[in-house]
Amino acid sequence: MTEDLPAHVRATVEAICELGCERVNEIIASLESDQNVAETNGLDRSDRVRVLVELKEIMAVYDNSPV
Repeated sequence: MTEDLPAHVRATVEAICELGCERVNEIIASLESDQNVAETNGLDRSDRVRVLVELKEIMAVYDNSPV
């Protein structure tokens, strides 16, 4: 995970990751479509983008595919 993430963004990413790969992929798809999800309520657009980037980087490790 990126070292310089704000604490609230880091906490959101960690909480989402605990939901499992299937839900993480659903959240990524929603955020890519610029849809808000319950797990990112309260975050502004720039924070949601940061969450999306982090989730994609994390999932790339599991998918063994480039980001």
